[in-house]
Amino acid sequence: MKLAPSPAGGLRIEVEEADDWPLLYGILHDAESPGFDLASHVGSVMQPSADWLDWQEYVMPDIREGYQEHLKVVLTAIETAKLEAAGGPSTLWISRDDAFHWYAALNQARLAIEELHHFGPGENVNPLHLPPSRRDAFFRSQLYCAIQSYLLDQGLG
Repeated sequence: MKLAPSPAGGLRIEVEEADDWPLLYGILHDAESPGFDLASHVGSVMQPSADWLDWQEYVMPDIREGYQEHLKVVLTAIETAKLEAAGGPSTLWISRDDAFHWYAALNQARLAIEELHHFGPGENVNPLHLPPSRRDAFFRSQLYCAIQSYLLDQGLG
């Protein structure tokens, strides 16, 4: 998988082999990890306040809906590119208009991985000492971070 700017000012992800597709779908899988609710995670700072019940009732549903919209945009882009390529090598385009959805979905996936695995700063992790499932999660988190960084470097995040 390679990242490059697109001529229209977005981002181009070159899917070089069939094994890249599961990595891209991993964004959605990780973002919706069982037991992880980003809206509750973000809203937890409100929990000790008297406004917590109002926050839960009025604010969190909108937050959840926004997160789902980000994931829907990412899923549509992945499925469209994969379908056009019949599951083989292809180019996935992230337009300027969709860049924030991608950034937010990648962030949601990274937060879910961190909540589950507690890696902390990546430079403190030696992936060779991790069991395979944790090592895979660590590498996915690093991939998501790289894509986010690229979006930011291109002024898209």
